[in-house]
Amino acid sequence: MSDLTARYAAAEALSPAKLKDLVDSAQARPAWIRDTEQFWYRDQRAGAAEFRLVDAAAGTQAPAFDHARLAEALKGVLDGDVDPATLPITAIDVVDGGLLLTAQGKRVELILDDYTVKVLGTSSPFDMLSPDGRWSVFTQEHNLFVRNIATDEVRQLTTDGEPGLVYGGLPEFATVQMEKALGISFPPLVAFSADSKRLITARYDQRRVPLMHLVQSSPPGGGRPQLLSYHLGLVGDTVEQQATSEYFVFDLETGTATKADRPADLTPFMPMVGYQRVWWSADGTRAYVISGNRGETHVELVEIDAVTGATRVVLEESADSHITFGPQHHECNARTLSTGEVLWWSQRSGWGHLYLYGTDGSVRTLTQGDWMVRKVVSVDEEARRVVFTAAGRLPGSDLYLQELASVSLDGGEITTITSDGLDHDAAPSPSGRFFVDVISRYDVPTVSVLRNREGDVVLELSRADASRLYAGGWTAPERLVVKSADGVTDVYCTVHRPHGFDPAQKYAVLDDIYAGPQNSSAALRFPQSGGPMLGTSEAQVFAALGFVVVTVDGRGGAMRDKPFQDVCRVGDGAAFVDDHAAAIQQLAADRPWMDLDRVGIMGHSAGGWASTRAILKRPDVFSVAVSSCGSHDNFLSHTWWGEKFYGLPEDFDYAAQSNAALADQLEGRLLLIHGEMDDNAVPHGTMRTVDALIKANKDFDLLIVPNAVHAGVLLSGYWVRRRWDYLVQHLMGETPPSYRVADTAMPSMA
Repeated sequence: MSDLTARYAAAEALSPAKLKDLVDSAQARPAWIRDTEQFWYRDQRAGAAEFRLVDAAAGTQAPAFDHARLAEALKGVLDGDVDPATLPITAIDVVDGGLLLTAQGKRVELILDDYTVKVLGTSSPFDMLSPDGRWSVFTQEHNLFVRNIATDEVRQLTTDGEPGLVYGGLPEFATVQMEKALGISFPPLVAFSADSKRLITARYDQRRVPLMHLVQSSPPGGGRPQLLSYHLGLVGDTVEQQATSEYFVFDLETGTATKADRPADLTPFMPMVGYQRVWWSADGTRAYVISGNRGETHVELVEIDAVTGATRVVLEESADSHITFGPQHHECNARTLSTGEVLWWSQRSGWGHLYLYGTDGSVRTLTQGDWMVRKVVSVDEEARRVVFTAAGRLPGSDLYLQELASVSLDGGEITTITSDGLDHDAAPSPSGRFFVDVISRYDVPTVSVLRNREGDVVLELSRADASRLYAGGWTAPERLVVKSADGVTDVYCTVHRPHGFDPAQKYAVLDDIYAGPQNSSAALRFPQSGGPMLGTSEAQVFAALGFVVVTVDGRGGAMRDKPFQDVCRVGDGAAFVDDHAAAIQQLAADRPWMDLDRVGIMGHSAGGWASTRAILKRPDVFSVAVSSCGSHDNFLSHTWWGEKFYGLPEDFDYAAQSNAALADQLEGRLLLIHGEMDDNAVPHGTMRTVDALIKANKDFDLLIVPNAVHAGVLLSGYWVRRRWDYLVQHLMGETPPSYRVADTAMPSMA
């Protein structure tokens, strides 16, 4: 085997799909059991999974069952061989004398005294289960149904659903092609009250949203090409062309529906249930919905009476640019208290902080300063104290790493719970009395612990073993701070050294970029430890191929102060290109093994746009780019993403932001890749860039992957290998080997 072939094999072994098998006990993620202080988690080690049960109040943990005895008991109940090391269990509940298990779509009762099992019924991964396990809710033919788990009786809750008008529905883009290709449906977006007596959901109306069209050239069954048409709102569509949501409360015992008494909410992306911006009061008598205008520059917290449907606006906030409820767009740090007070996260000061709204209209500032409250972990109403994670609060600390702290709801000094310089990712119990803290850092393997609400460690749950990861050649990156292109602003970045690193040699440099304003990219945590959503995840793969891999969190990204993120709204929205160029040049100044004559860049989705943007704007730095599924023209991006983070068309120059506008500036090597059936970042944006490049008489390379959706293109081994080959040949200057990368299977929904 040649050296380059061996590097390809090492890179494939470190691919995201295989990385999960290289770290044992990577994290203990709790599945809290109903309203108890018990939870279970799956401890994966060397190809074997152990299910463990934890009693937080008692401070104990143990295997949830005898895995060998259970495997024997399940033979004849489940399909195929039942291996005690790979039990296909997806849910565990505790009952008197035993456990209720979900496996292979079946609900199974296990009596622990004698390990007898009984099949109680079916369970679908496409259903939503109520907190008490009594009800299962699903959609069928656009309507909502509820199943009584004990009796299997099914009741239809709605009858007026139709194509484009769906109860608990999701946007058709990014789901319709996956449903078609895999023959699946997605669980409905519903929120149950804590007592499981009611649920709230949205009737999501996409009927007036214009259609987008894709052509499937190579249907799996053969025959003529097939047309896929689906509703997709685009930047600049009129208000009359936007999707809307109307909220309904259902009594699960009677099936009674109560409609919220308010106009339909504008919904450019998905109903707020999908973003945890819909929740219940503790007593289940009121539901709360966060609603926003177009671009989300004005938001309201709305209370809905579960019996009458009457609504009232509890509070509202306005800003000059988009409003979020946590450092990343999918997070929500708002909480309503039994006192009628509201705990509210806001960036009104420029940084994300906590405020308490009183019932008398008063607003109390609970946290302040040039640092970020990242996540509300739990609220202890009895002690009137909130536990949260904070980044950048302690002197000299990393602006992105979370520490634990607490503060009184009545104001006052903040109590520091942790100050170890690590990242703390916490998941609370339903009561908030306990939480699991998964502690990690980019260079420190994970330790998972159970803490009480005061922050004291009650129990160590697991400790990661990364022996196989290290044996595969992985080394921790350097994490550094450099200046942005303005010479003033600090930007964070990571440098991943190539395998077999020799400081006497010079290595080609590869910038792994994602430019979505809703995410960050530079590594924060150890592989497979969870934590914040990042836009890049393949640095270890390209380091194995022999590149120096750099990730940069340039201006315009998430998890910093609001002015930092709002840089994406300035000019053509590409200030980050200059930040990446400046960062690479600064890093190379004292790392002579970084070859500035061989700098390339790659990215997917918003990173696909960004990598093309970089080679067009800064050919003095970047000579090779690989761009996959890029959002090259945001006039073809879905309404929510573009208008929320960049602004409305009258406030932002989308035409200048389009890569087609700079096509005549291409000097280096560019490979454009797109999935033919990408219903999210549609391939038409890539083709418009291709059209502009042709008109400018520029040479480039193009790969269209038949049948591939936005994320599905990532599963194609051919696409993976072509990207490696392109960078190895044109950036590294070597001849790619004859090598085949295996396709990655779509993750199971079971």
